Amino acid sequence: MAQKAMGTKISCTYQDQSMLIGRIRSISEIKAESEAIDVTTLDSPNGYKTYTQGLKDMGEVTLEGFHENSENGQALLRTLFESGETVPFTVTFPDQTALTFSAFVKSHALGAASVDGAVGFTAVLRICGKVEIV
Repeated sequence: MAQKAMGTKISCTYQDQSMLIGRIRSISEIKAESEAIDVTTLDSPNGYKTYTQGLKDMGEVTLEGFHENSENGQALLRTLFESGETVPFTVTFPDQTALTFSAFVKSHALGAASVDGAVGFTAVLRICGKVEIV
């Protein structure tokens, strides 16, 4: 059975304190990719290139939500953007599967304002190292 996304949460640990980031509408996928190292030789069979796996990269996670200046988790994202610190994050799904990783806040933006619209924000987290599934 497919799992519903409603109830998924993201938190950050900063100065030994875990803080939930509130008012989130979406969390992008967390995708592992690797480099491909060309190991083709002059005697490679059938005239095809051959590769081996290189370094792995977990990429970035984009958060989208509704801006709320007094929301502590959002304020922490802005603070972390300014400091450039790499800190632990955890994404927890409704079935309690959790993805943990270290990241820094690569970008932070406040959304546009329009008639009959809600002010949003986005933040991009650059993952550093491996993502653990617990």
